Amino acid sequence: MLRIFCLLVLCLTLFPLQGFALEPSEKLLFEKNSLYQYISVIEDTVKKERYVRNQKREYTQGGIYLDAPDKLRFEFTQLGFVSLAFLDKDPKDVLFVGLGAGAMPKYFTARYPEAIVDIAEIDSDMVAVAQKYFYFKENEKMKVHVDDGRLFVKRTKKKYDWIILDAYQNDYIPFHLTTLEFLKEVKSRLKDNGIVVTNITSPFRNKFFDSMVMTYKKAFPHLYVFKGKKSANFIFVATASSIIKDKDSVEARARKIQSDRKFDIDLEDFASRYELSEVYEWKGAKVLTDDFAPVNLYQHQKSKAQ
Repeated sequence: MLRIFCLLVLCLTLFPLQGFALEPSEKLLFEKNSLYQYISVIEDTVKKERYVRNQKREYTQGGIYLDAPDKLRFEFTQLGFVSLAFLDKDPKDVLFVGLGAGAMPKYFTARYPEAIVDIAEIDSDMVAVAQKYFYFKENEKMKVHVDDGRLFVKRTKKKYDWIILDAYQNDYIPFHLTTLEFLKEVKSRLKDNGIVVTNITSPFRNKFFDSMVMTYKKAFPHLYVFKGKKSANFIFVATASSIIKDKDSVEARARKIQSDRKFDIDLEDFASRYELSEVYEWKGAKVLTDDFAPVNLYQHQKSKAQ
């Protein structure tokens, strides 16, 4: 493992940045190969927007409207907030695994200033980018911990109402944040009625989508799925409680939250996309574990297809 990490660091150090062609209205504000990923900050002078992107232009990790930096620019960040409708009361203790541009924690704390928020972000360069280019600021109730998300979850003794898993390395979730062992650790950090929400790319881009569904179902009593219409991303909402949340109650709670907390996104519309995970379940999918990596899974799927 140490040898692989050293090789990754060496490659990022020696090889040139993965540049890409910009649109005429775009300008590059920043780029760097950090220890963990390629990071670029792009500004569109016509749309008046700013983005964090990786080396593949189609994958954007976050962004803001320059004229309204506190609004949520992308549907996949908006859709994640539907998970609040699964909580019976307002969250007091919150954990974000992954910071990105910092849009989600910034948006959340503006509506729940009384909540205590921890953010685990492995890449210090990403933290610096969020602060410099996307107006992210820590405060006395919102702190960033520069740490691997899994290690933070393992070491903390705190219990959370709401845990948001949104850690991406370029266009994929680091494997050790997808396994059954990790999800069981996450579940152990939830309060009795706590929930976990995860941003998952579509089956078109994610060949392990079915396995992720089955892994979440094995780790948690219930799994609900919400599909994006613009981004085609999926939001998984997993609950610690064995009590199922029906669609009507989720929609009613979404309406109340929207009114009480003055959300400027349509939580009720998001709640109407409620689906139980059985819609996406494939019985032949393999559960992801620490000793059954995606490369093994790919070989398994390939052999089954032959």
